[in-house]
Amino acid sequence: MRAERLFALLFALGLAGITPLRSDVLSPPAFAEPAPDPKSVAKTNDHKLPDFVPDGRPLTFSAENNSASPAASGKARSPAPETSARTIKIKTEPIPDAAGAETSSLKSDGATLPKWPEFVGAKNLFGKVKKPAPLSARAIGYYSRGCLSGAVPLPIDGPAWQEMRLSRNRNWGHPVLIALIERLALDAKKYDGWSGLLMGDIAQPRGGPMVSGHASHQVGLDADVWLTPMPKRRLTRQERETMEPLSMLDSTGLAVNPKTFTSKQVALIKRAASYSEVERIFVHPAIKKALCEAAGTDRKWLGKVRPYYGHIHHFHLRIKCPPGFAGCRSQTPPTGDDGCGKEVDQWLARVIPAKSPPPPRPRVVNVRPPRPPIMLSDLPAECRSLLAAAPDPVSVPSAALMTKVAVRKALAKAAAARAAFAKVEGIPIVPAKAAAAHPALRPHLNKTTAAEKGK
Repeated sequence: MRAERLFALLFALGLAGITPLRSDVLSPPAFAEPAPDPKSVAKTNDHKLPDFVPDGRPLTFSAENNSASPAASGKARSPAPETSARTIKIKTEPIPDAAGAETSSLKSDGATLPKWPEFVGAKNLFGKVKKPAPLSARAIGYYSRGCLSGAVPLPIDGPAWQEMRLSRNRNWGHPVLIALIERLALDAKKYDGWSGLLMGDIAQPRGGPMVSGHASHQVGLDADVWLTPMPKRRLTRQERETMEPLSMLDSTGLAVNPKTFTSKQVALIKRAASYSEVERIFVHPAIKKALCEAAGTDRKWLGKVRPYYGHIHHFHLRIKCPPGFAGCRSQTPPTGDDGCGKEVDQWLARVIPAKSPPPPRPRVVNVRPPRPPIMLSDLPAECRSLLAAAPDPVSVPSAALMTKVAVRKALAKAAAARAAFAKVEGIPIVPAKAAAAHPALRPHLNKTTAAEKGK
């Protein structure tokens, strides 16, 4: 009977023009690949960090475990009943004016500047899914262009961690990542004086683009770890939604605050980077600078720690693609350089805080099409089939199936309409050269064209 249902599902997907997942990915839950045992992983890769002893004050921990969670109790998940596709309310996503101005502010004699088109991005679909697809565990695609099957949750409470922002439903990940997070939390508690970790976003139940907050975190291999020490008690749900993480920077925004960023934070980041599964760790450039100064002679792990915008109160942990599935694409491995020379100084120059508010925007029309949201056509074909999988299948509206060509045509049509409006109303069209003359436009404009360089 199960085989007949599976055949019927594949046949229905074929009639709908949907590319199904590979046969091994669509295997029933009973034959799904088991999640790796965190204890066995720890045994095979157990280690202590050399030449570093944190001197921070130890904390205590008295949190309760989440016994109701399947991952916490060790009970296997039962197959979910088959259901029909759920039609969801989709909100179209307006694309903001690339010059940063409200398009409705440009009016003349009753005419209004044409807006950029609205699209149903992939994030509008994946953001509505509440449950994972109980298929084989697969990270499908790239960190910023993909989806996730067979996700498992990080229990909201563990022996050495607490999950934050529960309303987002982003505590899902590939089993290899979830096992590594639990291992990191236990190791930090055992060796580095941490009572436990506060965990931020990991991924949605089926991965995919998020409505807010992240460009990556799409394939269940990324996780945000707060650098704020976990309190001595179990936080309430309200506190998990409203508690603000501590900034690790001082008032200049270009150096760490020694009161919040201590040797304990250094030890935690170093331990995470030392795991062989970890591919990258992203931190604020000022934190990278502090790590370079605190590392001493053991500097091999620093090459994985990369400076990037934001990340002032957490670090972003990214692991490699788990072996055995070609559909997941990893990043190029680090070169081995510690990144503590010119690179970190260049990054610090990029994040210098503004000393004064930006000048008012000029009254101009931008006709250079902005970047549209990630569409379903931008993701691997398996991601569409993943949305249709039970339980909690999602019916994909036709507006979400626009191809890249159709998106480009819609943007080009809007750009032509905006140019025509500017010509009739006598409003200048913003050239790329204006970026150099007007700071308010500089971040939003593309590079100068070859024709403009020749002027």
